[in-house]
Amino acid sequence: MTPGEISAQTLFGLPISRLFATAMPVWMYNGFTETADGDPVQGSEVSPIRMSFGAGLELRFTERMSLQPQGWLFMQEYAALLEYNKTVPTQIETGNYVGDVANTLGLAVSVPWVYTVSPEWAGNWEFHGSLGLSLIYRIPIGGIDGSDAGPVGRYWIAGRFIYPDMGLAADYRITDRIQAGAGITWHIPVYNLWSQTEETPFLDETMLRYGLRVRWYTNTGDS
Repeated sequence: MTPGEISAQTLFGLPISRLFATAMPVWMYNGFTETADGDPVQGSEVSPIRMSFGAGLELRFTERMSLQPQGWLFMQEYAALLEYNKTVPTQIETGNYVGDVANTLGLAVSVPWVYTVSPEWAGNWEFHGSLGLSLIYRIPIGGIDGSDAGPVGRYWIAGRFIYPDMGLAADYRITDRIQAGAGITWHIPVYNLWSQTEETPFLDETMLRYGLRVRWYTNTGDS
């Protein structure tokens, strides 16, 4: 199937042209490791990198335009600091003397609008640019060292799960049905416009998700 052909499968009346799976590291920027006076923040760790796994599908509108809804998940420990109105990435070894510490399941739903080009000189390659919106929830799944997970979970209410995103990707067609490629997506913490503290930069909790993906054509056009 070429990018312009219509798949036999549909969702809400739109053709599903591809399914895909992802395995990508996620870098989470922690902008609150020091106070305004330059003192280290106890329990706040350097920006962590965690592995994420996900899947999605491509709903094609035209040869170049598509919507690619997807879901992905990751794990991360957070501490609700007693001295500050702030929840920060931490490590499982952090004691609850700094505040309640909990392990969280990161659950994300992303809906990017994607523009695809397949130049003749590139052979079997496709290149993509995207703009979209992600909702990234941190769901406490258990307190650590006797902590109450509630304060960690409540911090992420107040819209702190809203992330506009933009991305770039490239895929190579290996067979009639399979593509393999890589991409990077920048998830922007827009909620800092209304919930930012004085001691943290606007880009605190920025997320970069990058790595590999495999995509399957749902119909080759000749089957």
